[in-house]
Amino acid sequence: MKAKGKKTSGPVLVSSETSEADRTALIRAYKAGLILAWKHDIEHGYRLTLEGRADEYVQADQLTKYLESLRP
Repeated sequence: MKAKGKKTSGPVLVSSETSEADRTALIRAYKAGLILAWKHDIEHGYRLTLEGRADEYVQADQLTKYLESLRP
């Protein structure tokens, strides 16, 4: 019997409305383990899934600053 391996990547939601700069910032935050997933919501900005916390909504113009605040 073969042991099952762990998945190396989790769900990452990318919307076609996501700008290239936002997408780059989100991918960096995901790879650094700061966020687990994201979804672009037209009315609320970005919905970010964080480990052990409720999802948070961040306006697109505040995304980079918010992601920097998550860094240890």
